[in-house]
Amino acid sequence: MKKGDLRRNEVIETAEKLFYTNGYEKTSIQDILDTMHFSKGGFYHHFDSKLSLLEAICEQRTEEMCETSAAVAGKTYKHVTDRLNAILGSSALWKTGSESFVGLLIGVAYREDGALMREKMKNAQFRGMLPLIEKTIQDGCKSGEFYASDQKAAAELILRLYMQFTDDIAFLLAVEEDEAVMTDTMIRKLWVYRGAIERVLIAPLGSIVLFDADELCALGTEILRGRARQQAAGDAVKTDTANSDS
Repeated sequence: MKKGDLRRNEVIETAEKLFYTNGYEKTSIQDILDTMHFSKGGFYHHFDSKLSLLEAICEQRTEEMCETSAAVAGKTYKHVTDRLNAILGSSALWKTGSESFVGLLIGVAYREDGALMREKMKNAQFRGMLPLIEKTIQDGCKSGEFYASDQKAAAELILRLYMQFTDDIAFLLAVEEDEAVMTDTMIRKLWVYRGAIERVLIAPLGSIVLFDADELCALGTEILRGRARQQAAGDAVKTDTANSDS
């Protein structure tokens, strides 16, 4: 890897940590530069703005998701349905340990002006996963587990459903504050999308998992609680500031 690429990756890694710790809005470019002991000119050689830096973080994460999916698709499975479930469930977005990244996405990409970033991420993931899903559907049709007269169109539709599910859950987490309501809504949406994919493939009821329900709900709960902790910390700072001024 070239020196310039190494430095660019260092900026991405530093910024990602600061965004997680301090929040995207509260982290300035200068904060990133101070942490790295890096020049402003060096930063703008690689990135146009803080937003373009965030986009680079999202692109890198999307590439990692696609690489994980490709590795999962290359394993041996007893049934083709198991392979499809493994590919669909391999997204790092809804895995335990990805709470910080999902929280960052929700705070920036899933607000009103974040549509362009969301589309960039989805387009990159679509390109990376489509060949894997299409090949899996072809093999499933050969084995008799699936049926699709137009296998490429079926693969595209499944990926659209997969990404729409991600959007639905992310938008839910962006606005919902009640854990019980969140969990119930997540489970209901998960069953709806599972059923829709089964219908596209004419697959047996209950054969498509999509994502692990317990892991999905646990991640959602952690995001809600993390947001509540940040809000409480912010309120405490405001109270301390008001008391010191009075």
